Parts: sequence; C-alpha cells; structure tokens
Amino acid sequence: MAQPSPTPDFTLVLGGGGVAGIAWQIGLISGLADLGLDLTRARAVLGTSAGSAVGAKITAGVPIAEVYAGQLEGVPYEISKGFVGSDLLKFLLASALPGTAEAASKRVARLALAKRVGSVGERRAVIEARLGRHDWTAADLRIVTVDATTGEPRIVTSYDGVSLVDAVSASCAVPLIWPPVEIEGRRYIDGGVRSPLNLDLAPGDGPVIALAPTVVAFRRSSRVPAQRKRLGQRQVEVVTFSGEAKQAQGKNSLDKSVVPAVARAGWAQAQAELARLQTLLQRA
Repeated sequence: MAQPSPTPDFTLVLGGGGVAGIAWQIGLISGLADLGLDLTRARAVLGTSAGSAVGAKITAGVPIAEVYAGQLEGVPYEISKGFVGSDLLKFLLASALPGTAEAASKRVARLALAKRVGSVGERRAVIEARLGRHDWTAADLRIVTVDATTGEPRIVTSYDGVSLVDAVSASCAVPLIWPPVEIEGRRYIDGGVRSPLNLDLAPGDGPVIALAPTVVAFRRSSRVPAQRKRLGQRQVEVVTFSGEAKQAQGKNSLDKSVVPAVARAGWAQAQAELARLQTLLQRA
C-alpha cells in the first residue's frame, strides 16, 4: 500500500445509486487509499441516498480496507427490490413534468405517501445493519433528504439532534420502493429526488471530488453541468461508473447479489482516476 500523500482541504460529495452505488463508492475509495489518496480525509462529506450510507461508514472510524472487505463478503442484510408494474413510469412522469424542482419533488412525494411499500421497522433494521455503527462522529458529515410535504431539501448534520440511522434511512427512502421516514413529526424521502448527486450543495469554497454512481436526471437543474455552474469557480472533478462497473451492476442497482462484483470494479477503477484527482488537489 502506498503511503498517503498530503492533501489540502476538499469536500467529498457522494451520490445515490442503490446498493450497487454503495459498493462502487466503497470500492473506489478503498482502491484510491491503497494508491495513497485517502478521500476519507475530506474536510466535509455530503451524502445523498446511497452516498449518505457511504459517508456514514467512512466517517465512523473503521479502516476503509475493512469496510471494503465487508462489501466483498456480500450484504445478506439488504433486501433486493425494484419498481413494480407502472410505478417506474409514474415516478418518471412526476419527475419530468414542468415546474420547479420543489414542485417535482412534491409530486413524487405524493406518490410515495400514497403507496404502502413495506414496514418502516423492517427498513430501519436494514439501515442499522448497513451502517454497523450508529453514532455521529466529529466528522463534518452532511446528509441530504427531501421534505415530503414541501419538496424542499434538508441537510441533516450531527448538530440537528436526529439519529444517524433516521437521517440515512430518510436519505435512502426511494419513493415507491421504501417508505418515507418520519423525523420530528415530518416525513422525508430520498435526497436523490432532488438530484442524484446534489453537487451544488457541496459546502465550503475549496475543491470538490464527487463520486456519482448515476448522473441520470430528468430536470436540467438537477444535472451535473448545471450544478457545477452553480458552484462558480470552484475546482470540481466528478467520477462516474466505469464500463466494468456498469456491466457488473446490470439493470438493477437495488439487487444485492451484484455488490461484490461492483465493489471490485470500483477498486479496479481507482488506478484510472488517481492522476486527475491528485492533479485537482495539487492545484488547490
């Protein structure tokens, strides 16, 4: 393993993408660490959906190699799911109709609130197992979710008095797949409803490294180019799935059987991404 090189302050943004997205991001972060670039040393971590779980895991104090090994062993605690019947079409239409991002999120939220998709307790048990450790640490971890009533994003931090499990559960509450999560009397849904990456919410003013399992967004304002523009002159590098990772995932990012293969693909991709990420940080 290469020795970690000094890195300046930077923000790490972790995007959504199901259990496959979790596996890929953990594999990539582990591979980069083996090459001497430790992304867990980010000044701040912003996580959306799958990225919220990854953020919680890499800031928990567990060595990244150990976290990666857990992905390679498989994730029996996860529940493989997918959209049923016409649910995917309903989700896409609600996301794509004209109006503001908040209006689109409210439309999606109405669908989520009207459909019974399983036990809240069962889902919480999955998130508890997924995280392993359930307490916030001193790390600057920020978790994106969406208010199901207003459609507005909410960034949850350790200062809000919300349990880490509830925050991650809310950020991972994919509409029509998993139930909304109640926090402080309000219900919340997946932060990826606003944007699969939420790059424009990156805190700070330094360079940004973003890991994006998916960049598919139906609203222009939610896409990476528009969100990069809103960051102004900040230096940004966005890493997306390699061809190998896409092949390993297949068609369903919520299928737990693909996790080991996708994690290995992420680890293998690290070599191809190392130079440009190091260059970004050296320029800062």
